[in-house]
Amino acid sequence: MIRNNYTMTIGFNDKITEKQEISTEEAKNIIADILINRFNVYAFTMWDCDGVYKMDSTGNIVKEKSVKVEIITDEEIPYIGVMIDRIKEALNQESVMLQQTKESVVFA
Repeated sequence: MIRNNYTMTIGFNDKITEKQEISTEEAKNIIADILINRFNVYAFTMWDCDGVYKMDSTGNIVKEKSVKVEIITDEEIPYIGVMIDRIKEALNQESVMLQQTKESVVFA
């Protein structure tokens, strides 16, 4: 079945200090709360990764602990931008990378 795949890459470094101010576990809990309790996302997959980013505000190259969050849905998520805004605000992020595709996904 063709489904919507939304994959967000979310870094944990604060956009002002360019350092991780919230623990990785707490950041994951914040993301889970936003997705499940505020936006009624039924389920998602989250995995650890490392991000490298050039700050728009300072031009500094930052390496940071990050997570990828994958949401697979039958229907499109029309409020994905609002969801990302809430995550950015809660984690004080400059940006969140979003990849949106349609893929054949089967739950077997």
